[in-house]
Amino acid sequence: MTVIIHAAVAYLVLLLAVRLIGRRMASMMAPFDIVVLFLFGGALMSAVLGNDHSMVAAISVVFTIGLMHIGVSALKRRSPRFGRVVDGTPVIIYERGEWHQDRMRDLRMLESDVMAAVRQNGLMRLEQVRYAIVERDGKVSIIPEGDD
Repeated sequence: MTVIIHAAVAYLVLLLAVRLIGRRMASMMAPFDIVVLFLFGGALMSAVLGNDHSMVAAISVVFTIGLMHIGVSALKRRSPRFGRVVDGTPVIIYERGEWHQDRMRDLRMLESDVMAAVRQNGLMRLEQVRYAIVERDGKVSIIPEGDD
């Protein structure tokens, strides 16, 4: 039973840690970001399993984490406020020629990340961009000038 409780707590701790790290999507993660996430998971696994290295404990952990994920998803559907806490909200970081440096700092985003998204949208210059928005999943959406 303690394995199940530890797994549930570990899920919540990892969820909180991922929210604190920021919202870089997997394709934008630097190797350092990926290493940190793996280390978090590895560190918590030994705390979750403790000395119980049985197959039953491992299966219990997997099912507990799966059920926690389903429960959080259900809560997000029922409560938009909870969804904003867990997933965040879109954030405008560039608006009509002005960078919002404070927001970028909070999100740990660099101008070069935004410029990569600009180029991926077929634009070449920042002057062609009306808005750059960091979505909940960390993706940078670009709204070009002239789009209404």
